[in-house]
Amino acid sequence: MLDGQAMAPFKLKWYEEAGDPLDYQLQKDLSEDYPASLSMATGENLFSMQDARNLIRYGGMHPGTDVLQFDPALSYGLVEYLRTIEMLETNGWSRTDCVPHGGHLFALHIAAGLGLGGNEAYPGVFQPFGGFVDGVNPEDGYVRLVR
Repeated sequence: MLDGQAMAPFKLKWYEEAGDPLDYQLQKDLSEDYPASLSMATGENLFSMQDARNLIRYGGMHPGTDVLQFDPALSYGLVEYLRTIEMLETNGWSRTDCVPHGGHLFALHIAAGLGLGGNEAYPGVFQPFGGFVDGVNPEDGYVRLVR
């Protein structure tokens, strides 16, 4: 039994970063072992459009269910992130399948501006680029963008 079957009873929102980010065979095997109705998440340690393309080609990930967590600051910035989004959409993925990992304001702004599926955030970490705008506080795990 791979870890997928052992983790399934917990019905996690998603099962994240289970192994070496470039071990696409491990990701594929785990995806096959984990129930298709539950989400896998990975990608936070992939830095280029080519890495992302290899993940969706060979990693057994499922559009509409699984979560892609490319960190735009580590992924060579906005231009490369836009190339990645274009490649994903060409291959049947939605930008709402992307939830940047990183917890910094750069990722939050990109998630909002590009209409991504969300953004991980860690208030108080990654200073001075982390947290939220003054006066914005999480409610039930969410923040609202303000102008």
